[in-house]
Amino acid sequence: MPRYWSKRGEVYSPAERAAMIAGFYSALDSREKANEQRDSDNERGAAEIMAAVARDYEAATPIVALSRCPFTSDVFESSLDILGVDGMWWAYDYDYRPFVAPIATFFAWTGSMQLDGPIPNLPLKSMIGPAAPFVLPRILEHPSMRAVMSTVLVGEHVGFPVVYFSDAIPTDLKRVDDWAHSSYSFNRVDGSPTSAHVTEYDIEKDFDIAPWIRNGKLSWIAPGDIELTLRTSVSDCPFVTVGGDRHRQYIQYGKTWSANDRDFG
Repeated sequence: MPRYWSKRGEVYSPAERAAMIAGFYSALDSREKANEQRDSDNERGAAEIMAAVARDYEAATPIVALSRCPFTSDVFESSLDILGVDGMWWAYDYDYRPFVAPIATFFAWTGSMQLDGPIPNLPLKSMIGPAAPFVLPRILEHPSMRAVMSTVLVGEHVGFPVVYFSDAIPTDLKRVDDWAHSSYSFNRVDGSPTSAHVTEYDIEKDFDIAPWIRNGKLSWIAPGDIELTLRTSVSDCPFVTVGGDRHRQYIQYGKTWSANDRDFG
C-alpha cells in the first residue's frame, strides 16, 4: 500500500469520506437552486456549508509518496484522493487539494488513468488524462530534465503519474497543469506557493515511451514497489505495452467521454 499522511493525523475512513462528498454535493445543489430563485441568503448559507465540508475533506486527504527524484533520490509526495475519482480532489475546475511543498528538484507532474470500476454520477467534471501513459517531449527534451513514471490505485482504477525533475530548474520552460487539474502549483522565488495554467494538448503527448527509457530520460517504478526503486530497463517495463484511448478522458454525470468525441464541448 502507498505511504500516506494527513493533516489531522489519519486519513478519512470510507464512511467519513462518503458523508463528506454527499454533504458537499447536497450543499452544491442547494446553492444552485437558491441561485435560480435569487435567494441570496440561502445561496450564501449553502456556499458556507460547501466551504466547511471542503476544508474537512482537504484536511484528511492523503499525502501519497508517488515518485523518486533520479538526481537526489528524494521522494516526491502529493495530496491525492486514492479512494476514488468521486472525491472533490478530482474536480477539474476547482481547487480542493491541500498544497504539499515540493522537493527542490520537482518541475511538474501529470498523468493518465485506465478506468476499471464504477463511474461516479456527479455534476463536477473530472479530467483524468488519457488511458495510456505518456511523456511530454517539450518538457523532457530539455537538457536538465528527466522523468519518472509510476502507478497508483485510485479506487479500482489504475493511475499512471509522470513526474518531471530537473537538477537546474529552467525559468524559460513552461510547466504543465497538475494531473487532472486546470492549474499547476509551484513555489515562487521567496518560497510562497502559487499557481498558474498551461493547457495540455493531446498532440503534445508521446505514448511511445521505450525510446525515452533507452536514452536515459525516463525511469520507472514497478507497480506496488513501496521502496520506489528507479528502474531503467525496457524489456520488463510494464508501461511500454499499455494501450487505450490516447485522448483526454472526462467524467461527469456517470458518463465518460474523450477530447476526440464529436460531441465534446
